Amino acid sequence: MRPTRPLVPRFFLYGEAPAKADERFIHAETLERRSRPSGWKIAPHAHPDLNHVLVMGRGSGAMLAGGQAHGFTAPALLLVPAGEVHGFDFGPESQGFVITFVDPLLHALARREAGLENLFSAARTVPLPAGDTLCLPLATALEAEMEEQRPGRELMVEGLLTTLLLASLRAARLVEGAAGAAARGPRVTLVARYRELLATHFRDGWSVADYAAALGATPGRLRAACLEVTGRAPIDLLHERLLAEAKHSLLYGDLPVAEVAFELGFTDPAYFNRFFTSRIGCSPGRFRRGAGG
Repeated sequence: MRPTRPLVPRFFLYGEAPAKADERFIHAETLERRSRPSGWKIAPHAHPDLNHVLVMGRGSGAMLAGGQAHGFTAPALLLVPAGEVHGFDFGPESQGFVITFVDPLLHALARREAGLENLFSAARTVPLPAGDTLCLPLATALEAEMEEQRPGRELMVEGLLTTLLLASLRAARLVEGAAGAAARGPRVTLVARYRELLATHFRDGWSVADYAAALGATPGRLRAACLEVTGRAPIDLLHERLLAEAKHSLLYGDLPVAEVAFELGFTDPAYFNRFFTSRIGCSPGRFRRGAGG
């Protein structure tokens, strides 16, 4: 009998039995409340339809996601998209807030600001400037509002979350811009626009040439920008997005593999099978069975 991969625990909130979240679900709590009881370590797990923003005000550690450890030192943001297997190893006495919100709410906000979809395209850490005066106060206010039963509470919570997400987007863009420097500004902008288009059209079967045309750029210019800014070619960024969505569908959906292929814009399920297998190391069906125990 072939060994199977260990089952990845799936929770509502960490340690809680899986449940269907309300379409406007938002939750906020202190990092200490969730992490101190487990010795500041959160074992790898996943949430099918919940995203996280961790606003770290003090401490350091590592976020485990995407098969690797992402180190961080506060102040910082830790962003985890729905469906991503993740865990944390916090330094003792770390301080911050864990903000959790349902995926449909992210998609609704992304219809007005497409950059938010890209912000949660993969798990990431975002350093904040020393003496951050925006993200941490917003998270503090959000957690406090969750504890009260004052008039307009639901709207206030949603407004604070929206503002926090936009502040997170700006912080991420600031880091990307600083890394790019002034001479690379146009290329950073082009890559950011490409990522936003990926979030909108990755299911449409577009080629890199299609994306380049939509951006008003040549494929060569788009390739040069992606290589300089991210170290990866445009096709690699496209494939990463497709694979992330494929994994999510296989883990949490019940569509047959062929239907998953069609949903992702593949016209030939056999080609999707080869595409997935060559990059993940096993077939889509085996990936689903292994994840399910």
